[in-house]
Amino acid sequence: MKTLPSQITVDIWSDFVCPWCWIAKKRFEKGLDAFEHKNQVTIQYHSYRLASGLTPQPFKDALYKKFGGKSGADAMMNHVKSAGELEGLIYNFNSMLFGDTLDAHAIVKLAQQKGVGELLTEKFFKASITEGKSIFDHKGLVELANEVGVPREEANSAFSNISLKQEVLKDEASAHAMGASGVPLFIINNKYSISGAQPIETFLSALEQVWEEKQNELVITEGQSCGINGCSI
Repeated sequence: MKTLPSQITVDIWSDFVCPWCWIAKKRFEKGLDAFEHKNQVTIQYHSYRLASGLTPQPFKDALYKKFGGKSGADAMMNHVKSAGELEGLIYNFNSMLFGDTLDAHAIVKLAQQKGVGELLTEKFFKASITEGKSIFDHKGLVELANEVGVPREEANSAFSNISLKQEVLKDEASAHAMGASGVPLFIINNKYSISGAQPIETFLSALEQVWEEKQNELVITEGQSCGINGCSI
């Protein structure tokens, strides 16, 4: 009997103006850190825009419109802020903006090609949610990208790069095809879906379950065979 090396793929859809997405990212990372086979996990980040076509505006204003008043919106923000604090995150809703994040996602696509996509994703979350920086300002986006190693000239070109923006739209189409109507969204091995900022234990349990299933699938019986060095007797 022989067990083949196995691997788990986790696809994550999120948006930088989604308050729960950053919390979900941190909880997943903690679950992954506790997973015995974390080195066998490949993570792929995907784009999703909550406000396609919307001109940037104060986050609170957008939320008040959605809830039809302050009461429900303020309760939601307080809940998110408290949840964020438990993960070591600071939420400053007074300075946060909400709008179409196409340009931010496009520049992350460029960063992914250079192997620094996750680093830039983290920077954009922190800039948007904690630091009060606009992720709709091209100059600011370029500076953040440059901090993780993306040359300024290349970063500037991302805003007019049709191919990068098509990748963003393709990500969104994939999520919609699966029936997704919001983020955060986690898909494990193209089979299991986890929606929302679930507890750390949920992510860890899902990884362990998928790992066990994968082991059962990959146990094979060896027999006579041929390879590049000849055939067995």
